Amino acid sequence: MKLTARSLFLGALVVAATATCVRLGFWQLARMHQKHTIHAAQRALLARPPLELDRALPATTPETGSRVRLRGRWEASVVVLLSGRTHLGAAGVSLVSAVRLGSGEQVLVERGWIEADDARTAHPERATDSLADAIGVVRPLARSPRPTPWAELASERPGTRLWSARALDADSAAARFGPPLATWMVQELPESPRRAGDPIPEEYVVPDETMHLSYAIQWFGFAAIIGLGSLALALRRVPDRS
Repeated sequence: MKLTARSLFLGALVVAATATCVRLGFWQLARMHQKHTIHAAQRALLARPPLELDRALPATTPETGSRVRLRGRWEASVVVLLSGRTHLGAAGVSLVSAVRLGSGEQVLVERGWIEADDARTAHPERATDSLADAIGVVRPLARSPRPTPWAELASERPGTRLWSARALDADSAAARFGPPLATWMVQELPESPRRAGDPIPEEYVVPDETMHLSYAIQWFGFAAIIGLGSLALALRRVPDRS
């Protein structure tokens, strides 16, 4: 069979495409191993006993992903509702309150889901709970170059300001809750002591890295389809000289 410039060009494209798919497959395998190391460290942090905090904030910021247990009093003057949250398909909000420790320092806690038909408005301030005992996972409370605006809602409890926000950021939170406020926050876990009517905490799930294995298999499959498919097509075009 005579090789033409066109056949050489197409052959080079097939080799390049096949090699690219194989390279992407090995890249996904490398990503899987990297994520496995990260997720193993996260699971190890979660397996540790929670850091007990009741008197004051620790001298150093707890590791993100570690567990803490906060004991103090729920700050009643400010309540935040994170809008647009769902639970089992139902619309609602996520309640954020601050735990005030014995030192007067505060830690923000995302306590969990509350039903709200408009996914924005609820009235958890009606509750009279004051003692706080929350077990949760440490999360960063980052600053944002463009903080989302907070809207004040009508509160049904004198002395309590009720806010609606799409997300939390350090500057907006500090402006509403006031100092001293921890530079990190806590996502409450279902293992916290709970009473009837309390918000429903979300499970904290460490992601599964096996999705990268499925991506790798897909890329290797594309490489096989391109390479073997092109070879089969080329062989069909070879004239039979027998």
